[in-house]
Amino acid sequence: EIYMGDWSSDVCSSDLRLTLSAGGRHDWVTFDVDDHHLTDGVDNSGHRPLSSWSASGGASYFVAEAFVPYVNVGSEFETPTTTELANQPNSSGGFNSELDPQRTTSFEVGARGRPTPWMEYSAAFFTSTVKDAIVQFREVSGRAYFTNAGQTSNDGLELGLSVRPIPQLRAFVAFTYSDFIFDDYKLVNGAVIDTLDGNRLPAVPKYFTRIGLRAEPYAGIAIDVDHTLSSSLTADDANGLWVDNWGAGVSNIRLSWAGPRGTIAFAPFLGVNNAWDRQYISAVTVNGAGGRVFEPAPRRNVFVGAEVTWRSAP
Repeated sequence: EIYMGDWSSDVCSSDLRLTLSAGGRHDWVTFDVDDHHLTDGVDNSGHRPLSSWSASGGASYFVAEAFVPYVNVGSEFETPTTTELANQPNSSGGFNSELDPQRTTSFEVGARGRPTPWMEYSAAFFTSTVKDAIVQFREVSGRAYFTNAGQTSNDGLELGLSVRPIPQLRAFVAFTYSDFIFDDYKLVNGAVIDTLDGNRLPAVPKYFTRIGLRAEPYAGIAIDVDHTLSSSLTADDANGLWVDNWGAGVSNIRLSWAGPRGTIAFAPFLGVNNAWDRQYISAVTVNGAGGRVFEPAPRRNVFVGAEVTWRSAP
């Protein structure tokens, strides 16, 4: 990897209205495999050099503490991992010579600000085009196989709001809208070609919301309540398997205490995950064999622990 450098400035000062940033990099990655198991009569040794340029740029303008708009553009280059290269559909050794890197072009525009001393917000719209997207098209007995989709479009919106009406109480909400689809995806399965253009990308909910509350009623004591909601999502590229939304959502609660800080600091905590004991699917195995895609989350569970830190005397 060759890093070409970037430059930027802090936008949090009213003395500096306009901030520009730019960066460039060149990635040069080489994968090598040496096959020492030659008794099968096949030498699966291989060499794959992968390289590309990428760049990024952005600008923000300080209108006021309440409104700082910004825009970012960039390109990304992502090589397959060794696991993605090594797992071949025909179970042969060596590298998958048909799996290529993916390249992404992204654009983001948004704003953030602090309208009052007790309120902060952020809003951003983003759109990305991924060419030769690396996708998991099959999973069998814990082994995943990957291929390149021609192109995907990832569009979305992120909103965040944080308020602190009193010093001892902070509440926040974060909302994400994700419209991720296959623009061009032809999946070859023997003599059959499945056209999946227009399908939603699996494992990505279209709507996801997180609501949180942190209360500090006494010095050193903190109570955190976290509630998340997810819309339905698909578990396969064909969009034939679906996971229902989380309904009323899932709540987690955590109580912590931080004692006086000296040479040794002791901070115990107690928490409850899935406080209302809901049944829901937390994740999926994309394109799992035989439709085995659902990964149920644990029911109500309790955890306890402590953080102990030590520092030398000043």
